[in-house]
Amino acid sequence: MTIKLKLFSILFASLITLSINALADDFPKQFTMQYDLLQSAAKVGEIKVDYKQEKNNYLLNVEIKGQGILSLMGNRNLVSQGKIINQFFLPSKFEHRNNKRPKKNIEATFFYDENLIISNYKGRKIEKELISGTLDLAIYLFQFNLIESKKEIYRFEVFQGKKVRTYEYKKIKDDFIDLNKKIVGTELYEGKIIGREKSNHQVWISKNNYRIPVKLTIPTDIGLIINQVLVSTNLPL
Repeated sequence: MTIKLKLFSILFASLITLSINALADDFPKQFTMQYDLLQSAAKVGEIKVDYKQEKNNYLLNVEIKGQGILSLMGNRNLVSQGKIINQFFLPSKFEHRNNKRPKKNIEATFFYDENLIISNYKGRKIEKELISGTLDLAIYLFQFNLIESKKEIYRFEVFQGKKVRTYEYKKIKDDFIDLNKKIVGTELYEGKIIGREKSNHQVWISKNNYRIPVKLTIPTDIGLIINQVLVSTNLPL
């Protein structure tokens, strides 16, 4: 898993207390979230999330800004647009914009009638099979909010921009973490990309109210350990 992909795998939200066997409440029509990217105690970037929904149509924007060594990657924007049907996100469009290297921008469209994803990258047209239940890199962790919380293992088919890969998450334990002097109950998951070496990472999903990722620990190919930590949101935790 490259540093580019690892830093983007990060987003999500929910409200109303859950029992262990319950589903999370419906998403609010609009919310914002902000994460800090930390290397040890030093801030090396931030991620801002803006979500809007009208009826069952959603629009998710993710803005990623790097500092220091991460600034070399360029600031990025991820956009996911689609519908929520039967407790599942169905993306229709996905964009990955690199402000520093616009030639690497990716635009993709999901054609469900044809079971096909068509993306444009560096002027090339790339076609991939649209596997049932495929999510995109921007929205996939939000899916935790719409599924049962009692499962021990989750698998997501995730379109990254050029490829579709299987992400697997195995529950390790229930855990409590301190977020801005507030103790938040979470479920800790060990994640990996099936068939990809050195892709192990950790995700803490909030247990109460909305099931959102509140922290991620991401090893990078350049030897750094990046922590992505939620620092503000208008959602109740």
